[in-house]
Amino acid sequence: MSTTNNSEAVLAEKTLLRTTSLGKVYAIDFDFTSADQKTILSFLQVNNYSLLGYKGATGTNQVPTGWPTWFVKPFMEMHDQVVIDCEPVYKVYAYNMANIGTNTRIQMECLSVEIPLGKAVQFNSDGTFSVIGNANPDMITVLNNRSLGTNNITIGLASKVNGEFTPFCAFTCKPQEIISIKPSEKVCLFAAPTSILPGSVVGHVTAPGCSFEFDASHIGFDLQLINNTYGITSAKGGNPVIQIPSGTSLNQILNTIRS
Repeated sequence: MSTTNNSEAVLAEKTLLRTTSLGKVYAIDFDFTSADQKTILSFLQVNNYSLLGYKGATGTNQVPTGWPTWFVKPFMEMHDQVVIDCEPVYKVYAYNMANIGTNTRIQMECLSVEIPLGKAVQFNSDGTFSVIGNANPDMITVLNNRSLGTNNITIGLASKVNGEFTPFCAFTCKPQEIISIKPSEKVCLFAAPTSILPGSVVGHVTAPGCSFEFDASHIGFDLQLINNTYGITSAKGGNPVIQIPSGTSLNQILNTIRS
């Protein structure tokens, strides 16, 4: 069997395992076992690079300065086979701050239980969340039930990466205002030398990277690093991704819609 056929067989086996064993879990895979990928990984480790991930969403009053960093995975912690599991499940968070600038780190000061799409949620003045009804089936709506005259807050969704909920979108919300949030499975990745933390707001891609969208036919993406540029592309036989140049707006990549 040729190398290409071997690669296709491995990818088919991974897809089968994800479908039958893990249920609805999407996966981002890197394989650092080859000599060229080991060399690139060594450079990224010595120079303190991290893999940065961002996830798409649309909604009303989106924070204009950028997107919360969904996950940060230092290359220093990587070797051999690396799998990042992404589960399309959501919690609603609230942050008692409305002026969100670039590099602000979103704090999930109040966090709901897991909320399915199609539900309407109320944020109460005591910091709790209550499910109050139904919404459009592909979104979650949030009513800020704090009294008129109180300060605006930041509302958003957190999604699960490697077993942990982290914020991936942010919206400014006035008291007694309803925010409608539609998450998407569009993901942007890039590698950069940085000490940024999950939740930190970023406006633009600071290195070459890639984007792709999870769906029923594309539940796993096998990726590799590009020599010299340290961009990200598909591994041989993997699902295709879109290349993104450094400096691209995250709003543009993740299809932000503002009201």
